[in-house]
Amino acid sequence: MEDRTLLDGLARKDLQCFETLVERYSRYIAAVVAKVAGGRFNSYDVEEIAGDVLIRLWTDGPKIILRGDSLRPYLAIAARNHTLNALRKRQRIIESELEDDAVSCPSAEALAILRQEKETISGMVQGMGEPDREIFIRRYFYLEKIRDIASRLNMQEKAVTARIRRARDKLRIHYETENP
Repeated sequence: MEDRTLLDGLARKDLQCFETLVERYSRYIAAVVAKVAGGRFNSYDVEEIAGDVLIRLWTDGPKIILRGDSLRPYLAIAARNHTLNALRKRQRIIESELEDDAVSCPSAEALAILRQEKETISGMVQGMGEPDREIFIRRYFYLEKIRDIASRLNMQEKAVTARIRRARDKLRIHYETENP
């Protein structure tokens, strides 16, 4: 069958004509998509875009005006346009994700401040005497329960709680005077 006859069949929604077009041009459309995409799409994406072009051919069949005897130029343009639209859409998604990452990523200055604060707190904890340092580390770094800390150090729970509170108060006062 000639392309003009197949196109007339598409206008009548003849499935046999559509199947013939799919068999005849699906590989050609996929080749155009792959060439335009330049390796930026995997085979699944190429197949999906080629399918979109064929679906568009089915829905727009009555509107297509054939110039010449072949559908190849029309299909090449349709495949190119679908591919370019898909690339633009993908680029917008990537840019949106990058913007989200840029917003959520701390700046170098913020990272430097966090590092400095961490070193300051670490130095203050290292300056504590025993058993306060061990209690503080077990509570806030290892997240142990007060009951477990008290039994490990043979102390009363109230004594451990009081030491933690005093250590926190000292750290807060020291931190506020060092970093106004």
